[in-house]
Amino acid sequence: MTVTVTLITSEPQEGNEVDFSNFKTSDWLMIGGGAGVAIFGLFNWINVSGFGFSDSGGNAFDFFFTGTIPWLLFVASGVIAFLLASGTMDNKGLPWPLILLAATALAAFLFLLRIIFNPIEGKDIIEAAGGSVGRGFGMILSAISGLVAATGAFLNFQAAGGELSDLTDINKIKESFGGSSSDAMPPPPPPPADDTPPPPPAP
Repeated sequence: MTVTVTLITSEPQEGNEVDFSNFKTSDWLMIGGGAGVAIFGLFNWINVSGFGFSDSGGNAFDFFFTGTIPWLLFVASGVIAFLLASGTMDNKGLPWPLILLAATALAAFLFLLRIIFNPIEGKDIIEAAGGSVGRGFGMILSAISGLVAATGAFLNFQAAGGELSDLTDINKIKESFGGSSSDAMPPPPPPPADDTPPPPPAP
């Protein structure tokens, strides 16, 4: 009887290592910004003081449209940027620079809506009663991280040959997704050649 022994080594398999030299500045901005949003989105977003007390609380998940959705967009964009830069994900087939720019720009816009206009529902009532509502460090650092990620996405879009004018050209956007620049039907085939011989000359 023959016994076969298989040795398992702990040495890493060749080709599984990530080559960080392939990462561009725009990649690091998207990855770092996404990581910052992922972390700071969990910290205090609101400071409330007055009536003899002060308290902090809330995070990105207490604000669905201006907290949770942009948090998901930024984190997903950072993960995708890492996978693309490391070669784990194929960058062909979809216009990833355009997708990442659109996702981070929308997320940054939603974050700015929250931090600029209304840090918390009922802010006016609290302040009318003599209290004070402020933005927590988690909200501020999340917004900064989001702007960093959006900047990286814009630089990545430019490095891929994109221009701001492309964002307003619906035909170019459709072409980037593999669609036709025109929705018109293809032209009909040409008519068949006329094989009828010409009439004989008059006598």
